Amino acid sequence: MNKSNLIGIVLIGVVIVVYSVFLLPKQKPASTPTPATDTTQVATNAATAPAEEGQTTSDAAKPAPVDSLYAFSQLMAQSAKEYTMSNDKLSVTFTTQGAMPVSAELADYKSYDSTQVRLFAPGDFVLNLPIRTNQNQILETKDLIWQASQPNDSTLQMTLPIDSSSYLRIIYTMPHEGYMLGMAIEAQGLGSLLHSNNAMQDLEMSLRIPRQELSWKFENQYSTIYYKYPGDDVEKLKETKMTQEKDVREKIQWVAMKDKFFSTVLIGLGDTRLEENKMSFTTEPKETNYIKDCKYQGAFAMDIRDGRKANFALFMGPLDYNMLKSIDAGVDKAQRLDLKRMIYVGGSLFRWINVTLIRPLINFLQGFISNWGIIILLLTIIIKLVLSPLTFKSYLSQAKMRVLKPQVEAINAKYAGDDQQMMMKRSQATMQLYRNAGASPMSGCLPMLLQMPFLIALYMFFPTAIDLRGESFLWVKDLSTYDPIISWSTDIPFITGLLGGNHISLFCLLWAVTNIIYSRYTMSMSGGASGSQMKMMRFMPYMMTIMFFIFFNSNAAGLTYYYFISTLITILQFLASRLLINEDKVLARLQENQKKPKKKKGFMARLEQMQKEQEKLMREQNKKRR
Repeated sequence: MNKSNLIGIVLIGVVIVVYSVFLLPKQKPASTPTPATDTTQVATNAATAPAEEGQTTSDAAKPAPVDSLYAFSQLMAQSAKEYTMSNDKLSVTFTTQGAMPVSAELADYKSYDSTQVRLFAPGDFVLNLPIRTNQNQILETKDLIWQASQPNDSTLQMTLPIDSSSYLRIIYTMPHEGYMLGMAIEAQGLGSLLHSNNAMQDLEMSLRIPRQELSWKFENQYSTIYYKYPGDDVEKLKETKMTQEKDVREKIQWVAMKDKFFSTVLIGLGDTRLEENKMSFTTEPKETNYIKDCKYQGAFAMDIRDGRKANFALFMGPLDYNMLKSIDAGVDKAQRLDLKRMIYVGGSLFRWINVTLIRPLINFLQGFISNWGIIILLLTIIIKLVLSPLTFKSYLSQAKMRVLKPQVEAINAKYAGDDQQMMMKRSQATMQLYRNAGASPMSGCLPMLLQMPFLIALYMFFPTAIDLRGESFLWVKDLSTYDPIISWSTDIPFITGLLGGNHISLFCLLWAVTNIIYSRYTMSMSGGASGSQMKMMRFMPYMMTIMFFIFFNSNAAGLTYYYFISTLITILQFLASRLLINEDKVLARLQENQKKPKKKKGFMARLEQMQKEQEKLMREQNKKRR
């Protein structure tokens, strides 16, 4: 859990406890893949291309000179060509230099600047298969010009020929639909050129993640490297670090370089697994329009001399929960990819709430409603209705405290004074009153605390729900990011950093206003507070609202819209409770309870006993002083 999420949870928890204790208040048809198109690039002399930044070699294994291997040096002097394969969702451009993808574009998604989403552009993505030769040199396949051929419209073969019977080949397969690009690596007859101890083949992948969202800060907050152990957990590098490195010696099933809503994932298929893994990222400066520079180094088991094949897949697509879940449909648990775990919706309890309760409910609503503003409205109403018994119990407890307020004030007058002895007597008498009447200040807190997991779960859900991305509602153009009603271009010292940008979000502002109204009204109707406590309570709604506004100003409009609607419904529930709860009857019932003999038990009895023991201890201490 990153720092911002933790702060958000703490703020939500604080406000609930404060209110409770002090305030008491339709899928497109699949299209045939577009045949690869061949476009010749400007000739590139790979021999003069600079080495990849950050790459290191040992003293025993150095990059092969241009003329050290005649067959390969001939390939390095050729011109690179580009080929494009696409379906109705994904378009990928490949280059013969390095036999790798150089561009991936998603048809259904736009970037924050209204251009098509590109997971990477030329120069951003590198896929390399370093080969150790029998001369103990490292041959960088990313620098070589491969030969391309197309057996059919959906297949592109990249071949690195040595002679008529010797080659290294990568076969890319474009699916008829979806985002899972097939990638098979095979070799034939390379034994005379390669190192004798070649059971493992190295693999390197790097990606500079480009900015896609309006809020660089929140996109960076969810951008990192994920990886999955075979049949086991999914783990990640900590997103909020400026730089992060991790070595994983165990085998992993896949490694992903992701931003907030999209991901590029290298997946080992069948028995192919990634080993000796080294992962790292560096956070890019905001001005570069990139998020993170991610790097991966690893190896996989394949003797590339004897014609064996290693099967991979490259997932290049959106983090759509339903789509990612469907990939594992009908697959044995041990073989599931669990790519949906890249979508952060909280841990343990909160993830269970979102995956088991919230997501199915949203899927149901999406079946007959297309407007996400209406879906969030209905979702909020349903959640409020489900939790209404707990809410009503909390309001009933507040009513009890209100009708007992005159008796509490009488106790305060009887035991007036700020010395410890009078304060102790005042507290004991108040607890005795509550116990005899059958009321408890804590009884209004517990129902509100039981609602807290849902508030936190939805706080985790909305910011990473790609369903909201690009969805408009009222004045909001995109519910997945903030909705500025006021914005300015020049940074204002302290203010810009405090607000998370040069803007004020309207839904966040509306939520803040309704929150103050609700807080002030419930405070005026609450009972039991007096003196310095009341003075503190007068300022608390403003303090809490300012904190919330600062924290949520740059958050998703879908989230602040939910909180705004939730607060409005809470106000309506509170007003309804004032009509439904007859305080005269509540007072009569409490007075009836006061007349009955009470057996001391439970929390109130233990609290009263502790107070008596403390009072006794104070008397003994006073005697000793005399």
